[in-house]
Amino acid sequence: MDSEHLGDGIPDLRLPSVHRLPRVRLVDRLELLRSLVRGRRVIDLGFVDEGQMHAKRGRGTWLHEILCTEACECAGIDVDGQGIARARDLGFVGYFADLQDPQAVAALSLEPAEVLFAGDLLEHLDRPGAFLEGVTVLVEPEGLLVLTTPNAHALTNVIGGAMRREFVNPDHVSWLSWRTLQTLLDRHGWRLDEIAYYRFPRVESGPRMARAFFNAYQVAAMPLFRLRPNLADGLFAIARRSSVQSLLLGSELFTYLMNSS
Repeated sequence: MDSEHLGDGIPDLRLPSVHRLPRVRLVDRLELLRSLVRGRRVIDLGFVDEGQMHAKRGRGTWLHEILCTEACECAGIDVDGQGIARARDLGFVGYFADLQDPQAVAALSLEPAEVLFAGDLLEHLDRPGAFLEGVTVLVEPEGLLVLTTPNAHALTNVIGGAMRREFVNPDHVSWLSWRTLQTLLDRHGWRLDEIAYYRFPRVESGPRMARAFFNAYQVAAMPLFRLRPNLADGLFAIARRSSVQSLLLGSELFTYLMNSS
């Protein structure tokens, strides 16, 4: 008999498959980001923001600009060449590289930062493991990797499912929860130090009725989010590099460096 199933064919929910959520807090994403990058050297990964730069700058919500106002040094890396050119025209420092290619990232030869920020990026990537391994060269040994990503367990997803709807960006290829994010980080050279949750900001664009409904829902759900932060819309994670030995074993970056020596 399959050890993962009971005799009647019902899956066996063994204890290792059930995880108690850690005690977490509901945070203001922008406020926490500002505090983490203030006075530090920062590299923003995937900073162009999918062609939304101009619109978000007009509303004062472009994350890269917000980070750069707080950091002592700030640069961005993206695969959008046109977006990088626009950012450079505005006075920002930007570099072109496929962040899922460890060789391309290493070839930039950038000075390691104190903080790496990957805002709403992981869910877009086809090879998140290669990304996590490759960007280790961009951060100091004791530096921080700060990640934000939509929360797989968000109340919004439950409501959408009840309505036979899925609320998701058409460019996303994955959802992450606290546990799956921790596993992904562990497998690719990072240690999850802190997890928190945040609600999405007020929606300022899109159809008027849908925008009004979502914003009203966010206000109404706030007491529940405070009581159960894990039901809020986004995950906010802070990670540090694991030991050099565990990082290099099996790493694509290690293979590249060995071949280049």
